Amino acid sequence: MRNYRVTGPVDVPECTLAAMGGPMVSHRSAGFRDLLRGVLPRLGALFGTSGTVVPLTCSGTGGLEAAVASVLRPGDRVLSIQLGYFGERFAEIAAHQGARVDVLAAPWGQVVATEQITERLSSGYDAVLITHNETSTGVIAPLSEWARAIRSASDCLILVDVVSSLAATEIGFDALGLDIAVGVTQKALACPPGLSLAAASGRALARAAEPGEGSYYLSLARAAEHASQGTTAFTPALSVLYALDAALTAIEKEGAEAVWERHSRNARRLREAVRAQALVVVPAEADSSPTVTAVRLPVPRAEHVREMLAAAHDVWVSSGRGPWKSDVLRIGHMGPVEPADLDACAMAVSAVVRSMPATASAAATTRGAAAAGMAAATRGTATAGELGSDWDGLVARLEAPIFNTRDFLSAYEQNPVQPISKPHYLEVRRHDELLAAAPTYLQGDPLGLLGLRDGEQALLSPMWHSPDSRLLATDGGAAEALCGSFAARAAELDAQLWGFINLSSGSPMLEILEQRGLRRRELVPRWTLYRSGAPDEGTYLAGMRRSVRHDYQRQLRRYRERAHARVHGAQYPGLIPLLELIAVSAARTGSPKYYDPLRLASFLRKLDRPVRVVEVRENGGEPLAVAVCFLEATRLQAWAGGYVRGRTDLKFSPYYALWWEIMNLMWSAGVESIECGRLNETFKEKMLLTPQPLVAMIGSRKETG
Repeated sequence: MRNYRVTGPVDVPECTLAAMGGPMVSHRSAGFRDLLRGVLPRLGALFGTSGTVVPLTCSGTGGLEAAVASVLRPGDRVLSIQLGYFGERFAEIAAHQGARVDVLAAPWGQVVATEQITERLSSGYDAVLITHNETSTGVIAPLSEWARAIRSASDCLILVDVVSSLAATEIGFDALGLDIAVGVTQKALACPPGLSLAAASGRALARAAEPGEGSYYLSLARAAEHASQGTTAFTPALSVLYALDAALTAIEKEGAEAVWERHSRNARRLREAVRAQALVVVPAEADSSPTVTAVRLPVPRAEHVREMLAAAHDVWVSSGRGPWKSDVLRIGHMGPVEPADLDACAMAVSAVVRSMPATASAAATTRGAAAAGMAAATRGTATAGELGSDWDGLVARLEAPIFNTRDFLSAYEQNPVQPISKPHYLEVRRHDELLAAAPTYLQGDPLGLLGLRDGEQALLSPMWHSPDSRLLATDGGAAEALCGSFAARAAELDAQLWGFINLSSGSPMLEILEQRGLRRRELVPRWTLYRSGAPDEGTYLAGMRRSVRHDYQRQLRRYRERAHARVHGAQYPGLIPLLELIAVSAARTGSPKYYDPLRLASFLRKLDRPVRVVEVRENGGEPLAVAVCFLEATRLQAWAGGYVRGRTDLKFSPYYALWWEIMNLMWSAGVESIECGRLNETFKEKMLLTPQPLVAMIGSRKETG
């Protein structure tokens, strides 16, 4: 069955398609007036306006031209805020109409800072052009923040492209003081293409009515005049209007806010699924679009990957635009989308990427870097405190977890919970841009996963207490350079074994490491639960097997009668006694020194801000269970835990109670997932967690030189 994930036109539901079969009527007839008068106010609700909304029979580009041609005049000064390809097109349309266009652009995949906008407006402009949702980069602009800042600094017209955001997120036209917003039918409204939809303020229409309007057919003044009479200036795409009427009915039945939340939830799910396959979502999480996800490929062959997805998997996506044409895939998730289709899409992309020969991948990357004259330079830093802010920038860009951040590395270096020595932080740069990095340490094998003898050490990245790491490399060439630097460091220290631990087994970068001579070793998997599949207590419990659900509900009732939970920060005075419970549990599972309470407390107090210590305590009694968690912007890392055993008088499992409080922490914090560590696989399967296989990639100086 076709999995159609292009960026538009999107799949149209059957009920909407069926509505297109309505009878042909004149756009001057009473029946048509009833239809249009029923559609436009409902569209206004999605725009967030009680004012004028008009349909134009043209593409979205035609609607943008209508906006520009109607309110701008030759010589008008225009500030174009650009986040990618379609922002550039909006500016080209304005320039074609004779406007003098100044550009304020962010690097692709990023967002312009609001302060930059207000600073530029001080020189005086007639209009500002904004692309709300930039499908070329998968970035959504902070429209509310920008519009309020513009209104506080200027009375200029605000023209907004909402082509791929209308019906997927709130627009707030009236509240933000926008002047024109242009959407279409074939994106989040999930209708066939054929209509552009424009909301216009009173002053925009007054400006459009002045002499000098630049278009006859695309005149907003003429369209608004006819819309006020329940008709259109010219023959419309009538069948698309019928479809739009049906689509609006479906949205109203679900509720606009529920539709917006669905788009947001599906977008998060796809991003999570993509990252689970060790692929890179380009924008930062806070800037990521609710309708399109941009995925950077480890090899610059997006068109080939796109064609292979269609041919081998019946999965249809869009490749990149402009400078990202070969490097990025764009995956659409507009309109009614089945979450399972998003998961399948991410898996298919990963399968195609992994099927591409590693030699070709590495060669293509190396050739591309050489052609651009970008020789990689490597260097090392002795302490985490010397790392620059671009280290965290790389971590954020690759959506890597907290264990890779400067704060975590510095706190662990100063307060190692497990013995480490010779810390060294490798960096790969081109033209001083950080493209790859690795924290390296001489360390042992405390969990017995690599087969090292007692006292034997290897040079590993990162430390073992980083249970979910990423290969911090933006492309294959950078990964190759990083491996070379890593091997040189191993030779310098006379370390016979070296390599990366706790990497996702699905990472396409693993092929490059294997090409460098590193051998794959399977490790114990981590486990993940996504909030999109468990958004609240009821949904979560309903997803369990009936017998598991009934048992868990019974245990929770007993827990609430006998105990309670508290969440502490890292500076909690009673921290060490709680951590002793974790140490006891670790010893019980065969790792007696893995969590020394005093060392662990020192480390947590140094790290401080993201630390959350979840405690389950008997009413009037002792602690029964404790978990150390790290709260990130999008994830909750359940890092370490412990609980008492043998208390049959409790009639509930402290471990089950602890997990419930970790779930509550995820729900209250609003993050997208919980990630947790090894062991207790049967329990985690019952609790609906999904295993994430991990590997180590280990090199031997005898084999890799």
